[in-house]
Amino acid sequence: MTGKITIVGLGNYGIEELPLGIYKFLKKQTHVYTRTLDHPIINTLIEDEEIEFQSFDHIYESNKAFEDVYESIVTELIEATQVSDIVYTVPGHPRVAETTTAKLEAYAHKHKDIEVEILGGKSFIDDIFEAVKVDPNDGFTLLDATSLDVNQLNIRTHTLITQVYSSMTAGDLKVTLMERYDDGQRVYIVDGAHSSDAKVIETPLFELDHHMDAFSNLTSVFIRKVEVDEAYMSDFYYAASIIDRLVDDEVGCPWDKVQTHQSLKRYMLEETFELFEAIDNEDDWHIIEELGDILLQVLLHTSIGKKEGYFDINEVVGNLSQKMIHRHPHIFGEAQAETEEDLKHIWAKAKAEEGKVQRVKFEKVFAEHFMKLYDKTKNMSLDEAALKQYLEQGGNNS
Repeated sequence: MTGKITIVGLGNYGIEELPLGIYKFLKKQTHVYTRTLDHPIINTLIEDEEIEFQSFDHIYESNKAFEDVYESIVTELIEATQVSDIVYTVPGHPRVAETTTAKLEAYAHKHKDIEVEILGGKSFIDDIFEAVKVDPNDGFTLLDATSLDVNQLNIRTHTLITQVYSSMTAGDLKVTLMERYDDGQRVYIVDGAHSSDAKVIETPLFELDHHMDAFSNLTSVFIRKVEVDEAYMSDFYYAASIIDRLVDDEVGCPWDKVQTHQSLKRYMLEETFELFEAIDNEDDWHIIEELGDILLQVLLHTSIGKKEGYFDINEVVGNLSQKMIHRHPHIFGEAQAETEEDLKHIWAKAKAEEGKVQRVKFEKVFAEHFMKLYDKTKNMSLDEAALKQYLEQGGNNS
């Protein structure tokens, strides 16, 4: 027997904005499950239509993690569907920022005992963009404050963050946003957005959680896309685009655009030497600078590769990520490694699977020789000519 669950969207505000078809459907119901009673439409439907709503608010109160809340709600709904077909209401549109819908549909896809039907209410998205006077066609990212990861943030697009239901949630959100945005970035707290009105507070990011009374279960935070070049200085792809332009044959720098993989080889050695000096001097700022110079060499090679049509930075990073995951099955897989000897076996196996052929490690010999010379000379008072003569003599003073 297949039970049916009809998920109904209540829209994001009052009864006057509920689509007529949805309203007529709900009028026919006597018992309805709802994720929360904390919605403007619910009281109207209870008072005017005498619909009995069974909410899951108690689950929010008994669980600390939202993931546990959603799992519990879905479990109860599936169990109820085994007895009879049910109706379940959610704020907004069931397919917009509604985790329980996604979980129910995922379950229905894998199992044959329930069928899911969606009856869409009005989404809050249009009203929020109207409230902040921004065209969503410019592009935007929709995120959930309760499960936000900094890697999801994209300052190149507008960002709309839902589920900012309390000042505590806003505080956690602020800390995450500050990893990617300037502390003074203007953000918008939008509460109760609907077709004719919304409460909008514009505030600097660092004061996001200071507005204690601004948050409810209908609150979102909106951030405009960043259009100031300075904000992109720490962005990896912005850096790559700078080097792409430098090596461009038409608009590039006269020096950079004529470089080749061959001509750049010596500069990787020079920058590595300068990094050694910074490390030995325990100079963090100098280390940052020299690591940047080494990254510059990587980006020059990848931009040249891109210009010539052979490879780009995405392939280099993709190859690196794949290699690191494959060579660390004890971290990303099921393998066990307790000692360095265990690691040697794991790496040998991984390299064999990658088709690596054993060869003479010339680079290790050169590195050992260079390190000995470097350690021997780094504290000597030598100018360039004296150092060159010293090295040509094989590192002997005679």
